[in-house]
Amino acid sequence: MGRLFFLRLFALSMLVVPLATRALSDDQIVYDDARQNGWQDYGWATINYANTNPVHSGSDSISAIDPGTSYQALYLHHAAQSTALYQSLRFWVYVTTGNPQPLAVQATRNGTAQVAFALTNLTLNGWTQVTIPLANLGVANVTDFDGFWIQNDTGAPQTWYVDDIALVGVPAPNPITITVDAASVIRTIDGRIYGVNTAIWDGELASVASGSLLATIDTQLLRFPGGSASDDYDWQTDRSVSNGSFQWVNSAATFATVAAARGAQTVITANYGSGTPEEAAAWVAYYNSTASSTTTIGVDSKGRDWQTAGYWAAIRSASPLGTDDGYNFLRIAHPAPLGFKYWEIGNECYGDWEYDLHGASGSGLSGVPHDPYTYAQFFASFYPKMLAIDSTIRIGAVGIPGEDSYGNGTHAVPNPNENNTLHSGWTPVVLANLKLLGITPHFLIHHSYVQQPGGESDSGLLQASSSAASDAANLRTMITDYVGAGGSAIELQMTELNSVSTNPGKQTVSLVNGLYFADLLGQLARTEFNACTWWDYREGSSTSGNNSPSLYGWRLFGNYGIVASGDRSDTPLNTPYPSFYAAKLMTHWGRGGDQVVSASTNYPLIAAHAALLANGDLALLVINKSATTDFTPRITLKHFVPGSTSASEFSYGKANDLADGDLSVSTLSQIARRFRTKFPAYSMTVIVLPKP
Repeated sequence: MGRLFFLRLFALSMLVVPLATRALSDDQIVYDDARQNGWQDYGWATINYANTNPVHSGSDSISAIDPGTSYQALYLHHAAQSTALYQSLRFWVYVTTGNPQPLAVQATRNGTAQVAFALTNLTLNGWTQVTIPLANLGVANVTDFDGFWIQNDTGAPQTWYVDDIALVGVPAPNPITITVDAASVIRTIDGRIYGVNTAIWDGELASVASGSLLATIDTQLLRFPGGSASDDYDWQTDRSVSNGSFQWVNSAATFATVAAARGAQTVITANYGSGTPEEAAAWVAYYNSTASSTTTIGVDSKGRDWQTAGYWAAIRSASPLGTDDGYNFLRIAHPAPLGFKYWEIGNECYGDWEYDLHGASGSGLSGVPHDPYTYAQFFASFYPKMLAIDSTIRIGAVGIPGEDSYGNGTHAVPNPNENNTLHSGWTPVVLANLKLLGITPHFLIHHSYVQQPGGESDSGLLQASSSAASDAANLRTMITDYVGAGGSAIELQMTELNSVSTNPGKQTVSLVNGLYFADLLGQLARTEFNACTWWDYREGSSTSGNNSPSLYGWRLFGNYGIVASGDRSDTPLNTPYPSFYAAKLMTHWGRGGDQVVSASTNYPLIAAHAALLANGDLALLVINKSATTDFTPRITLKHFVPGSTSASEFSYGKANDLADGDLSVSTLSQIARRFRTKFPAYSMTVIVLPKP
């Protein structure tokens, strides 16, 4: 890996400045005795990140050795991030070979090297501080900055040392402003954005305490049976296809009673990976049919006769038999149809981590696993079978942003709006083939995990909520390109989201993840994602994830759940994590039917979202994303005159988290069309301003 060795350097002067303490700005540490904030080693020199001599500060520095004339480099890589918060790259460097320009620095955007910056006037055998404006590296105010390298440019052997590397934060403006325009309506909030995933492994789901917690956060949407387990789940035995030796602690029937008691809408993920269209249709019948229905479901490709819709509805309607025939767990004495409306076909079917027996010998399922073409053909079989049972349900197809994401290189389809350029990514192949088959899914599914394990960064996560808008735009563009005018009715649903894709670490149970959740909900409400189910309600803990001290938080374990499962002696069952309190805070913001109105700020570390409530009040959500600095912005209200000089304030921040406490509730005074109030570092706040 590297640039062209004979690339001519731009003659840019190195900026050397004294170390200073800057108020009202946040730096991103890249290295201070160890790599921090998700920065990873991509170097192609002999590199030691624990060098003990020489050291600028702390106990360690980085040593880089190029033994020959191959222009080797120290290269640090990060997941693509925005540089809106940063103004320069700062580090200390120690060179052992004198040369007019012994080293060069280059930044990368999505792996593409930008302009080279020559380091000159370096102290030989001593430390020199270097500060390079990001503009001089070609990465100022970009969204895809993903690394930089410091390269031997002598054409000869070189040993050099680097220490105390940071991206220098942009100073906060004075004043920081928040502007809300109550007359500028963005869209009406869909209550389904307040959802959570539930799972077959959650033995506490049906408990009284569990129902109370769901009510506390006013959950409007529940998803079942639980992520990747869905493609290995046989609902009518409550067992896994891959290992049917035990029943799960939480069944399709248990979920039905919980959802019905909550009055929540539901998303059910039908088994695509190892199930059949008839099996899915029978599940629809179990939830939504009447016992008198004579609609035939039929025999599937595995030879199973799935009887009629009424057969399964009768089981739901009945009380348990004296002698269990294997279906007593499904008998819940509920004669009325449950009316579960939203159904997904499979989970993340594009990923090789997903259980998928298509094409496997003896499976009864044809095709190729993790293949968009196979998925489209089977979706076209699931769709009419399920709608024949209940024509009012809505059926969603798995999607993913990116025209070339997760394709297998076959069945490429032309994009008619791009001069028929060919794309073989998952979503284009699925949509184009469904169109050929005359099938239009009712919604397209998206899962959002913005970080990969080991690459977690608090500052990166807190700026990643903006991805909701770009993902929505990307998916909508593909729907328009590959479905055409008929695709306008396809809605978008985000049925899984959390901070990291797998192996959760301490960030998942930290205050930072709660701040991210609240901010993302505010962002989602502005987009066309009409549903959102956080991953997930209750899950086991893990100590094998990223528990780096560079990440904020005091819980040294990871857990995707919003409440504890009781698997740790130091965290009792149902203990809420910060993500739970984020959801609780949002009950004071906009709900379904309220209107999102324009809210903007002039500083990326302050996020603001506003909702005009049905009762005429105005709710303002503010997130302070600075780890260290309290901010007191100037808030201006347009087209809204508060009906009182007092407002209700609900907040959650460091003090609440450290105390394992609930939301703070207070009253703000001196409220007017223009006012100021303080938002502490790492906090989320909802201010409810009374109607005129």
